[in-house]
Amino acid sequence: MADVEKILRLVSEGVLTPEEADEILNALDASDAAPSPGAAGAARAGSASEPAGPRQLRIEVTEAGRRVVNLRVPMNVAGWASAFLPGLSADESDRIRSAIDSGVRGPIVDIGDDKGGRVLIVSE
Repeated sequence: MADVEKILRLVSEGVLTPEEADEILNALDASDAAPSPGAAGAARAGSASEPAGPRQLRIEVTEAGRRVVNLRVPMNVAGWASAFLPGLSADESDRIRSAIDSGVRGPIVDIGDDKGGRVLIVSE
């Protein structure tokens, strides 16, 4: 899990894009099945025909009307990462994981308060 945390940190710092992180995490998942050099190109070429499901989870946090967090997390770690979001109830975390599993796109959690605070989690 240390590799995942490093990759998420790099995404949050803007060093990696969510797409780049997704490719790295997929490569880590498949590291025990080393593909041949030609297979990597074939996999990339075939990806255009795959269904366009959600690829990332966007998390926005606003305090007093000012955006303080704007993070995009690759979908293959979003379920795991949702357990580490402070302030979310177990029901909201379950809703996030359920939306990820079902492949739904769009807003999942939208919580606001009367002081201009808001937490928005969207599947993109």
